[in-house]
Amino acid sequence: MCAPVVNTVTDVVKGAANLATDAVSYGVKKVKNTVKDVSGVTAAENAAKKAQKEADRKAEERRKELAALADARQATAAQQKAQLVQMEADQARVLADQDETATGLRAEQEEKLAGIRARGKAVTGSLKILSQQRKSAPTAAVNTKKDRTKSAKTTQASLRIASQGASGRGAGTNISV
Repeated sequence: MCAPVVNTVTDVVKGAANLATDAVSYGVKKVKNTVKDVSGVTAAENAAKKAQKEADRKAEERRKELAALADARQATAAQQKAQLVQMEADQARVLADQDETATGLRAEQEEKLAGIRARGKAVTGSLKILSQQRKSAPTAAVNTKKDRTKSAKTTQASLRIASQGASGRGAGTNISV
């Protein structure tokens, strides 16, 4: 029976000790705060807290600015990369078109050269055939000479003296200078 009473007394003593400890702690805290207030430590701590808070605010603001700049740079880089890809595709298309055009021009040139060569061979063959002497059987000679008539001889050019507008051979005056 004694045990419950002892336990109750022990609990009461412990509770009182806790109250005393809390009261002492509270008193110590108040004394420290009073000393800090009197010595200006609290004002300095408050100023430091305020300065730290302002520095933190500025740092956060600067971080946001840097993040916005980084986002802008990433957007610019993405845009430039897309333009690069587009330009590379355009360049590849242009090069393919140039290759195709060059191939077509080469084929056309080969066709023209083949035609020229064929015509050259044909001309050469024709010239060879024409240059060969023809051997033909002897035929009767045909006289192409006209019979002359017995008439007075006349000149074929007429002499026009002092005619206007006549020019060429036999026209004009016959004066030696």
